[in-house]
Amino acid sequence: MTIFLEKDMYDNVYSVLRARYPLKDGWDIKYLEHHRTYVPDFIVERTKKGIIEKVIVEVKRSHLSQSAVNQLNAYARNLAGPNVRIVGKIFVVPAGADTSVAVEDFQIIYLKSFKI
Repeated sequence: MTIFLEKDMYDNVYSVLRARYPLKDGWDIKYLEHHRTYVPDFIVERTKKGIIEKVIVEVKRSHLSQSAVNQLNAYARNLAGPNVRIVGKIFVVPAGADTSVAVEDFQIIYLKSFKI
């Protein structure tokens, strides 16, 4: 049984993202608060040669479902544009989470400090 909230994972998620997407390479990490709209938990982005590169990050505190996969794909479609390229889609889950529903165009980060 999971005894933590998704938001409990956010500090760890930020640290992992910062290690993968360093500031020295121009990456900005934005936590998006959920206020009456559906938005991803984090967006990692930078501008390179006039193109905005974005990585869409969704945090889940348990298993991945088909609706979570559909949701992340919808975020990617909605956030892409003429000068915006989606360069990654990431799920962050606790260690031991069932991620068998995810498809190959997603990256999965397992947080070892949170376990199911």
